[in-house]
Amino acid sequence: MKLKLEVYYNKQSQTIINSLVVYLLLGSVYIKAQNSNISDIDIYGVIDYAIKTKIDKVETIKIITEDPNYKNNERDYNYLDIKILKKFFTKNDVISMKQQYEESENFLLNPKYIINMRIIHKEKLLSYKKNNQSFWTEFNKLHGKVSFMFVSKPLFSINKKRAIVSYGHYCGGLCGGGERVIVKNENGNWKIEEKLSGFIN
Repeated sequence: MKLKLEVYYNKQSQTIINSLVVYLLLGSVYIKAQNSNISDIDIYGVIDYAIKTKIDKVETIKIITEDPNYKNNERDYNYLDIKILKKFFTKNDVISMKQQYEESENFLLNPKYIINMRIIHKEKLLSYKKNNQSFWTEFNKLHGKVSFMFVSKPLFSINKKRAIVSYGHYCGGLCGGGERVIVKNENGNWKIEEKLSGFIN
């Protein structure tokens, strides 16, 4: 009798484990499929909003680049685990956004969608700091006394009604500011719903 019970429980345990594996696989396939539905129009709708928000405050911005702080430190990734996100996003949203974050490592701004600003990709911009020369000495020599802004690739909720985006600007060694925000799409227009973090130089 004891042996029969053990065999029964082992079969039940295996059935539960198999069901969990199938559930997890289907969940990850669903999330991946949702992420593939994010179009350039979705991405640049949020980026365009970030550009307008920043340019309204800083008129000297003439250049844009990708977020130089992407994966700069562990804290940059861990913001997707902060408790406040539960107020705005489901657990699956956060899983999806973490996946989007990982996939955005090679993100480059597309000139097709950026109007009236010059794109200098992050890698080139960061190369200005070389040979013990000040970044701003090289930058000003090449571009004049203008500011540049940066923007991250937005991370979307599964229904694409909300996104997280980081953006900011630099205008000199101790000059600049930026923020990471949750934006919400209301009737086709993006609006800041919550500020998650920010800096001012």
